[in-house]
Amino acid sequence: MNSTKEKSAVGTAIPATEKDINNLPENIISANKEKINSHSENMTEILKSFCETLKLTDRGKNIVSIFLVTEPVGNQVYMRVAARVTYENGYTKDIDIGCDSGIAVVYDIARSLVYS
Repeated sequence: MNSTKEKSAVGTAIPATEKDINNLPENIISANKEKINSHSENMTEILKSFCETLKLTDRGKNIVSIFLVTEPVGNQVYMRVAARVTYENGYTKDIDIGCDSGIAVVYDIARSLVYS
C-alpha cells in the first residue's frame, strides 16, 4: 500500500485519481465565467399546451381554454393564483395553483378534472 496521499482537486470537478486530465485554469468551470440563467417556467404556455392535450381526452373534450387568473385577496397584499378552465357550455372552474411548479400545475388540474 502506498503511504503518500494524493491531494484532492476540490472544486475542480476532477477526481484526484485522474492524473491524465489537463487541469489548467481555462479548463475548469468557474462561477464567474459560467453564465447562470434563471429558469422560470412559463405557466401561460404550460396551461395552453396542457389544454390542447386535455382536449384529446374523453374527460377534457369539452374544454375550450385554460388560462392563468390572478385576483387580489383581502387587503390586496396577497394574490390568489388559479387556472380557469372554461367549457363549451360557458361553465368555468377555477383551480388553485398558487406556488405550484409546472408539473404541480399539471397534476392539480388533472386531479381536479378526474375527481370533480
